[in-house]
Amino acid sequence: MSRAIPLALVLTASIAWAESRVPDARAARGGEVVLVKRAGVTAYEEVSEEFGERCRVRARVISFGEEGFASHRTRIGAGEVVVTVGQEALDSLAGMDVQRVIPTLAFHTPAGMLGPPAAPPPELILRVLMTARPNIKVVGVVYGPRTEALIETARRAGAKVGITLLTSRAADGPAALRALVKLADKGPPIWLPGAPDWIIPQVFQYALRLRLGRGLPVAAATRQQVHSGALLAVDFNPRAAGRAAANIANRVLEGRPVEDPTEIELYGGARISVNAQGGRRLGVDLAALAKMGAKLE
Repeated sequence: MSRAIPLALVLTASIAWAESRVPDARAARGGEVVLVKRAGVTAYEEVSEEFGERCRVRARVISFGEEGFASHRTRIGAGEVVVTVGQEALDSLAGMDVQRVIPTLAFHTPAGMLGPPAAPPPELILRVLMTARPNIKVVGVVYGPRTEALIETARRAGAKVGITLLTSRAADGPAALRALVKLADKGPPIWLPGAPDWIIPQVFQYALRLRLGRGLPVAAATRQQVHSGALLAVDFNPRAAGRAAANIANRVLEGRPVEDPTEIELYGGARISVNAQGGRRLGVDLAALAKMGAKLE
């Protein structure tokens, strides 16, 4: 019997995962909005475009390249609403006197911030893996220091759906690589959540070799990683994230704080991406995944 569960039901059941709140709305009407992002990333450009179309004021866009965000060259007032796109942009604000931040497509956000996340709740990715391989009982996970809270949530989600997480904490890229080697010997499907602590090409490339050489399904964090060879990923449509960020910014600008996260469609635009060719080689149930709403690519 297929265990596929409609995507909407999983997301609705997981809304409680967002426990943070938007900063107090103190901005005056017509206040300035600043959007910070890395240049040249297609998904980030889509977020920026959608945000610009939906926000009630014109946003000042700050883009940075390989040199990183130069905070000493860029003036951002403490009273401005700052929208960050991606983890790097959010991290770049560390140490700056910024009171209102709306993080967008970031894997790790401080308490007290609310914005459209980079990944849906862990229960969804586990259910997608169960749909791909109904006999899955154990999933191997390598994670970093900043992913501790996510892993605790994932453990609870795993208990709910009947999956045990075999976890390995890695502080950096080399440690993550060693952890993957040990997990591979035990043979479970591998899940690589978004973990900027140790993202290096060698970790992802080794995970792909596990898929090709040992037939281990690899669940990644983004659609781009599926295009690069991972079996599947669950993330958000960038334009949906841009709309959600604009809705939050508009409320802040109008002096209407969001008391309840369900007032904003944070989880709209969730998408399941599956590497169709890799799925056929691994013998996964592509029809069941498609019925769940997955896009076979």
